[in-house]
Amino acid sequence: MNEQEFIVDREVGINFCGGMEELYDEIIQDFATDSEERISMLTKYFNAEDWKNYVVEAHALKTTAKTIGAENFSEHSRLHEFAAREENVSYIKEDFENYIETLRELVRRLTA
Repeated sequence: MNEQEFIVDREVGINFCGGMEELYDEIIQDFATDSEERISMLTKYFNAEDWKNYVVEAHALKTTAKTIGAENFSEHSRLHEFAAREENVSYIKEDFENYIETLRELVRRLTA
């Protein structure tokens, strides 16, 4: 895991939320709450090699991570999204465990 992936720029996230800190905090909470479901779905699609649906989950993580100011994790999600879109299975298989563990650690840090 790369420490850069755990950087969350709160000000960037609040700006994405129109300057509303309460909304930002709600989105952080939703991101944390939804993460286990996202991990479950990513794992399901990964195991089934269902890259079309894997794209959808990685895209959702990319967008939400960007919204909360987690630019580096958003980029990691983008790499998974585009790898799945292009069926670059070797990249996904090589990085899948790291991707999931990075998401778990990001959520842990956000909710600590």
